[in-house]
Amino acid sequence: MMWDQVLNSLYNSPASISVISGKWKTGKTDFSLFLVIDELRDRLGLIREVGSNIQTTDPTVAYVNNFMDLETFLYRNKDRKAFIFDEALKAAPSRSAMSRLNVKWLEYIPELSKARTHLFVITQEESYLEKLFLHPTFVRARWKKLDLKTVDLIKDGEVLRFRDLPKAKVDFDPYCIAKWQMEPDGDPGLEDEDLTIALDYSRGMKTQDIMEKYGLKYRWEITRALKRAIDKLYNVYRRGVRVEQLAEDTNEVEIAP
Repeated sequence: MMWDQVLNSLYNSPASISVISGKWKTGKTDFSLFLVIDELRDRLGLIREVGSNIQTTDPTVAYVNNFMDLETFLYRNKDRKAFIFDEALKAAPSRSAMSRLNVKWLEYIPELSKARTHLFVITQEESYLEKLFLHPTFVRARWKKLDLKTVDLIKDGEVLRFRDLPKAKVDFDPYCIAKWQMEPDGDPGLEDEDLTIALDYSRGMKTQDIMEKYGLKYRWEITRALKRAIDKLYNVYRRGVRVEQLAEDTNEVEIAP
């Protein structure tokens, strides 16, 4: 099966999870950048925006290392996106199944399709990875790096091998640890204006005072901000409701090593 046919069959479709695994120094991170940026975005045009917790030299790749910024990246528009989550074994290991980070991922993974985002999870060893990332409901493909230029694609019980893969055009520091955390470091400096407007309104602030505080010219701008705030809160509520059910489902599924 030709390379382009494989990529189109996997990623010209609803959003999903792809797992990229392999031993140390087999080029997993470089391959993820080559696959997502060089191939899926720049050459085939299957996605338009890329985010990652990898710090790269490409200014068009959004650097995201926490859930607050991830929320913004996922839902800021309806463009097709890809997010590369590196060193997932450290950030979401299976032995910490009830950690805050892993529980938080339960809110986002079922919503990838709504956000039109393909998630690429990089890990050295699948058997130690939080099993939610391996749930058959969400996983589209498993890529296994054998060496710097060779990768196996495992899909539907079939193994396809691709050789002589080029190096990614985008550079990154292989010795820089890809972090992941609940919130940005320090004071993020930015607040969701829609929610702060809604909060001020709920506390009885006068409409004219709200307009002056936020530099608004028309009353209908407040109405729209309130509607957007309600939508955002409802989306958070919906994800929260689904967490317990999804947790029960993942506990019932045994993932083969």
